[in-house]
Amino acid sequence: MGPASLLSVPMILVAATLFLGALVPNLLVLAPAFLAERGHDAQEIGIIMGSFNLASLVTMPLVGRAIDRTGHRLVLATGCAVAGLGAAAFALAGSTPGYVGARALQGMGFSAVLVGGAAYVAEIAPPGRLAQALGISGVLTLASQAVGPAVGELLEHTLGWPWVFRGGVVAGALGALVASALPPADSSDSATAPGGLSALPILGATALAGFGFGAVWSFLADYSDRVGIGAVTPFFAPYVICAVSTRVFFGHLPDTVGHRRVAGPALALHAVALVAMSAIGELWHLVVIGALFGLAHGVYYPTLQAMIVERGLAGRSRAIASSTFAFGLGIVVAALGLGAMAKATGYSPIYFVAAGAGASAALVVWARG
Repeated sequence: MGPASLLSVPMILVAATLFLGALVPNLLVLAPAFLAERGHDAQEIGIIMGSFNLASLVTMPLVGRAIDRTGHRLVLATGCAVAGLGAAAFALAGSTPGYVGARALQGMGFSAVLVGGAAYVAEIAPPGRLAQALGISGVLTLASQAVGPAVGELLEHTLGWPWVFRGGVVAGALGALVASALPPADSSDSATAPGGLSALPILGATALAGFGFGAVWSFLADYSDRVGIGAVTPFFAPYVICAVSTRVFFGHLPDTVGHRRVAGPALALHAVALVAMSAIGELWHLVVIGALFGLAHGVYYPTLQAMIVERGLAGRSRAIASSTFAFGLGIVVAALGLGAMAKATGYSPIYFVAAGAGASAALVVWARG
């Protein structure tokens, strides 16, 4: 008998839920440009964008417990609805506190979607294919990172900013509808290995990787405007194409070759892409860097997540919540800390700092993976 198929109805439904839930914040990845137009400086933009991730962090530990008590379906549907509500609130906000609150709502909702979706997949994944299942389920989440900015730019250029935020409301509502159709998770192998402390170095590496990710997501829209490129789609489109291709065609490698052997080089490539980000000046620079960043992220993220789950942290839902928390922590630190640095030095130097964090993550995986 061959290996169980990953393309089951539950997998398709949870992937669609993840796509729609992730589409809300990815439509609003253009928010730094919107905020800059309204006179906010780099530090204020970092605070507003970082509030999304800070709220996600606060919510994540609660999501794992909520899944254990109420099930994946309710958590995912609620998360999509709250994210959509946050998009509506952003449209109505007119001050920094209002934008911070709206982004926090989006972060809380997205946290429930991201953790709930990955925890659901961890329960239904065939034995021995955890990293591959997590990677495949995230393909549409990655797709939202290309579709969101592209659709957002189209809506903004043709209809204006209010329609970007309305798009987020619609995406959240549709995500809640799809999530409500999910069947209960039927775990094929729900046990986790003992010794959760062995996951701590990998959680640290995950946080360091998230720092580099946050340096891109929090500031790229304003950075590209300042260097005269004026668009983010040239980065996000190749990023998603490469990340999706990696997961679809090579997603089996972490489970067959070994997690450490795959994650370490991917994190090193992640660091190289961040060094290159410090010197962008032409549109084609974003295309090349986006492709490198996508190749790296498409490999290291599900692999690190699988490593944490398999090392056992009080059940799969809480292990997923811990790995997502670690990545989000890195993003928050980047958004809040690098925003102040960028205000003083400009954007270019912050990507050297982010690259150093990525290189450190690779060393941790090689040494302790």
